[in-house]
Amino acid sequence: MKIWKIAALAALAATLGGQRLAAQECEIPVSVMIMEQSEPIPQAAAEVFSNSLTRIAVNGGMNAELNFSQFIFSARMDVLDKAVLPGPPTQVMYNLGVTFYIADVYNKKKFSSAYIEVKGVGQNETKALINAFRQMGNQKAKLGQMLKDGKAKILDYYNTQYPNILKEAERAASLQNYEQAIALTVTIPACTRGGDQAVAAGLKYYNKARNRYCRQLLTQAQTLWAGNQTQEVAGEVAEILLQIDPEADCYSEALALAKEIKTQVRKDIDFEMREKYKDAVKLEEQRIAAIRAIGVAYGNGQQAQTTNLMWLR
Repeated sequence: MKIWKIAALAALAATLGGQRLAAQECEIPVSVMIMEQSEPIPQAAAEVFSNSLTRIAVNGGMNAELNFSQFIFSARMDVLDKAVLPGPPTQVMYNLGVTFYIADVYNKKKFSSAYIEVKGVGQNETKALINAFRQMGNQKAKLGQMLKDGKAKILDYYNTQYPNILKEAERAASLQNYEQAIALTVTIPACTRGGDQAVAAGLKYYNKARNRYCRQLLTQAQTLWAGNQTQEVAGEVAEILLQIDPEADCYSEALALAKEIKTQVRKDIDFEMREKYKDAVKLEEQRIAAIRAIGVAYGNGQQAQTTNLMWLR
């Protein structure tokens, strides 16, 4: 249910859908992961470390929202020097060596790496580390080739392996696990050889999932109304029916139920169902945005992130 609520929000963003999809067409999926460090990092500094990695990935043309991607963008921090600077006020200075990696975690293959050094000064250790991590994104020249090499190898993987990914998605769909099937299609970048096939497959699975969800909602609404036909229940049924996609197979039945309830409840209830879409292009954009939301939500809920990346060293 939560997955579909996310998808509904994505579909409502129709005016932004085309622009977002165009911008994301050639984004390479990676999961941002923090390796086990040489020494513990305070939580506040670790969050800045992770956020800085995400920004570097996104600025480098990667899609870092897919926590379930088999490809990772990670980094290890080593303290090269630490000093306490006399005040007032007394300050802490860190000189850090940071090694970045792009790798395939499923096959344990390192695709590319880069090394930089950054400095940070702050009133305590946490602030000094935060200021150092914020400097990482400024070294674009040293990181650029690593990102380019890593992206090229990931694209090569999808260009050769997309038929197997689509077969796996079809198997999941045959078991009616449409959300998993959608999640698999979402991992294939649109700019690869299998991009168009992935979008077509995702649309097919989305339609099946949407129709199943419609039937579930309609059954829930019918059961609720049959059990107690009161003003209060009518409002609850309305909330359920309004979640149904106008393009779903059972939408006409949902409309019929809404009209039936409206005739039996004296006080007017807002049963204004959504009109069927008339703009085919905008509908396609909304569907693709919804597919992406479903795939991301499902995948991120299935696979926990891991910090067991010692093999990268």
